[in-house]
Amino acid sequence: MAKRRPNIVDILIILTLVAVVALAVLKTGVINRVESSGVDEEAEKTTYTAFIDKVRMPTVKALHEGDLIFDDKTGICIGEIKGIEYSPLFYNLPDGNGGMVRAQYPDYYRVKMTIDGSVMEKEDGYFVDGVVELKVNSEMDVFTKYAKPTIKVTNIEM
Repeated sequence: MAKRRPNIVDILIILTLVAVVALAVLKTGVINRVESSGVDEEAEKTTYTAFIDKVRMPTVKALHEGDLIFDDKTGICIGEIKGIEYSPLFYNLPDGNGGMVRAQYPDYYRVKMTIDGSVMEKEDGYFVDGVVELKVNSEMDVFTKYAKPTIKVTNIEM
């Protein structure tokens, strides 16, 4: 077989591939993730508590200790589930005498989750990875490997 010399098309293809790989590395922030998020201070491991209201038992069973939990809007991991407790859901309903009666909502549960995550405190509040804002009494859509609930953050322990 005769040796082939690379022509200009081969060189352009190789340069294009190198440029695409370099751009992908730069865009994903593999080089310096802290600098790309604009965060100077170190994030510290923090435990916070979140509630999920009005879910059925399949959703409760889909949440496991050790699962990673992600923000639905950004896709950023906001922590790892460390503890899960659930209880039947109760509502206060008016009775015939003008008082209130505590009644169980059938087949629905309230879930309390303890989540460990890297949270940093800034002037504007608490942030996970410098991007996702974490506020007490705020609701946020999240997802795990098997569930996609809406949580309400109730406590942040710094």
